[in-house]
Amino acid sequence: MKKNKLSLLGLLGLIGLLGIPLQMYGLFGFFGFFGFFALSNLKNDEMLKENIGKASTNAFVVSLIGLTLAMVLVTIFEVIEISLIAIAAIFVLQILTFSFSLSIYEK
Repeated sequence: MKKNKLSLLGLLGLIGLLGIPLQMYGLFGFFGFFGFFALSNLKNDEMLKENIGKASTNAFVVSLIGLTLAMVLVTIFEVIEISLIAIAAIFVLQILTFSFSLSIYEK
């Protein structure tokens, strides 16, 4: 049986450790990626790959809608700081959408 490579996303949680010496506490959000290590117990089959595709599609749609809204907000208010907040918020929404969609599809 092949290993589930999706669980390797848990290694992104190590970026959160950089927040300690750099005193950038916003990086602590990357600790949430450690949850992907729990996916190593899933059986790597065609159904899992199909569910990953569906969850990825959901996250992509969230990305398209979010980035469109962010560009509109930056254009309307002409404040570049809005884009910084929007990019961070969209990243979080993408990851949450993918995670929740995959957990729902895997039930």
